Amino acid sequence: MTEQVLAVEEVGKPVAVIQSPDNLIALAIEKGTDPEQLERLFSLKERYDANIAKTAFFEALSQFQSEVPVITKEKQGSNHFKYAPLGAIVSQIQSILTACGLTYRFEQSHDSGISVTCVVTHVLGHSEKTSMEALADGSGSKNEVQAIGSTVSYLQRYTLIGALGITTADADTDGVINNSCISGGQYKELSGLFEQMESADQGKLMGFLKCELEEVTVNNFEKVKAMMERKIGTG
Repeated sequence: MTEQVLAVEEVGKPVAVIQSPDNLIALAIEKGTDPEQLERLFSLKERYDANIAKTAFFEALSQFQSEVPVITKEKQGSNHFKYAPLGAIVSQIQSILTACGLTYRFEQSHDSGISVTCVVTHVLGHSEKTSMEALADGSGSKNEVQAIGSTVSYLQRYTLIGALGITTADADTDGVINNSCISGGQYKELSGLFEQMESADQGKLMGFLKCELEEVTVNNFEKVKAMMERKIGTG
């Protein structure tokens, strides 16, 4: 890490030097500081570095969101709604992610249903996670492995969209989106409620909305949230 030293001089007073944790540790070692004080300095350095890494992460995410295009939904799903496959999303965002110093990976758990977590990490080390759960997609003539694979792919797509704040739109909109769509935080709230609903209720809700969850408008957010809460018995 680049050392940061700031000298402040006032008239009639000695120069005060504000040093980074790296400098303080080096000075402490040079002076033979006892191990307990060194441990506190190393703890300070960890917090200092973590704060810088977190700030850099959100700056990079903000840059990514300002540059990433609206992802076109071109593939027709079994429910007659269009969607953007994971591969199509990745092909459109990968170069921008790399330029912003961001990477992503997926974690899976099959302890209770299927859980997928998208972990987005910045080059300085800070990570943020977005998770979703669902049951295996047994629709159609899928066998057990295909049902699990279908759900994993679905969850990977939506956790990536949620983690990065990506927007999707139908091909015939020429990439023009409604600026009043819900925020990333509101999307996460709705997606969390969605995964608690019964499969039949999920299908009815999507049929009623006629759009993806991230395309719900701000004006309809509370209404949709209330509908979902009633279905799962929390509202």
